[in-house]
Amino acid sequence: MAKPLDHPLPQRISHWVNLINFIVLGVTGYFIHAPYQGLPINLIRNLHFIFMYLLVINGGVRFYYAFFGKYKDYDNFFLNRNDVKNLIPVIKYYLFLGKHPITEKYNPLQKLAYLAMPIMAVIQLVTGAILYWPTKFPTLGAAFGGLAAVRGIHYLIMWLFLSIILIHIYLVLIEAYDQFLLMFFGKCKDEVDSNKANTLKKTAWKEL
Repeated sequence: MAKPLDHPLPQRISHWVNLINFIVLGVTGYFIHAPYQGLPINLIRNLHFIFMYLLVINGGVRFYYAFFGKYKDYDNFFLNRNDVKNLIPVIKYYLFLGKHPITEKYNPLQKLAYLAMPIMAVIQLVTGAILYWPTKFPTLGAAFGGLAAVRGIHYLIMWLFLSIILIHIYLVLIEAYDQFLLMFFGKCKDEVDSNKANTLKKTAWKEL
């Protein structure tokens, strides 16, 4: 059951900003990769860079808050012995081969995904800079295998981000709907049900 302190307001705001950033970056990145005639490519490229900077800034703020904020939660993301023990059972659960083991706020696969995403974002930042300023970073581009390889890596990670986000949304909606309500509306399921019940009572009294 979700509790208000599971996702305090600063964490929720960071989550909303990240969602917008990933949507805009994914859409603009796709059209930069596969433009068509008449597309305002300069506008799309500028939007891509603006939201890249917003992603970096939001990531920095979230990182600071995780370690030094009022509701610091950095320890929720680090793997521990219990996570190692539960890794295989959690994988079996997602493959419909077993029951979900008792885990902490985030299970080991969630932690691995959340730890991987900042690393992937840094790779996107570096490869994006190489693609935009190839003459400024020729040595770095060569280290990745050339511009074609850099472009492929950048595009592949975009799809990895999209896959993680879609899986995350699917699992939240089918397994943790109360967490969804809390994250986006700041209310737990009990509060929503209570508000609905009160509304029905008021409507019934008016009809009488």
